[in-house]
Amino acid sequence: MKRGTYESELDEATHGRRRWRYLAFALVGANVLMAMTMAGMDKRQETILVPPTLQRTVWVKGAETSPEYLEEMTRYFASLLLNVTPKSVDDNISVFLRYVAPKAYGDVKSDMDLRAAALKHNELSTAFYPVSYATDTATRQVVVDGDYLTIVGKKLVSTTRRSWRFGYTYAGGRLWVTEFVEVNREHPFDKTIDDSAAADPAVER
Repeated sequence: MKRGTYESELDEATHGRRRWRYLAFALVGANVLMAMTMAGMDKRQETILVPPTLQRTVWVKGAETSPEYLEEMTRYFASLLLNVTPKSVDDNISVFLRYVAPKAYGDVKSDMDLRAAALKHNELSTAFYPVSYATDTATRQVVVDGDYLTIVGKKLVSTTRRSWRFGYTYAGGRLWVTEFVEVNREHPFDKTIDDSAAADPAVER
């Protein structure tokens, strides 16, 4: 009787060890499969970003930036720089300069100082109404085209169609401005407007 009980318990223990061995093999196999799957996955994290004035969902994936992200930031910056009065221009430029890449900061600030001085000297206010955007995601450049209004006091002096190009770089988890220039509307990614004319916001185009 005791022998039979012993053999029964031995068989049960043997089967138990066998079941645990199979389970261990299954877990190892699952881990190997998971490791192989992870190795083949795109490890770049996709981040959903919210620009200062959100109109569309935008994203950054690794070093890639969505065209919507570039355009949304361009919309915001164009509003900051082109919708100004002699009293607001300094504050608007100060906000914009926080987004300028360190390597481009000196040149961009010099251009901004010229623009602010011209507005104050001529006692001008300006308004800009975007009409279209052209985006080159490979170079991270965006051209915004629209109606540019020049105002003296409460009197509208001129309305012209003009274009500006913004250039960007992505570093340290954020987008930086590398360029802000007025461009030739026929060749916006190649030709800029003469600097002496661009410095005066009242110059007709």
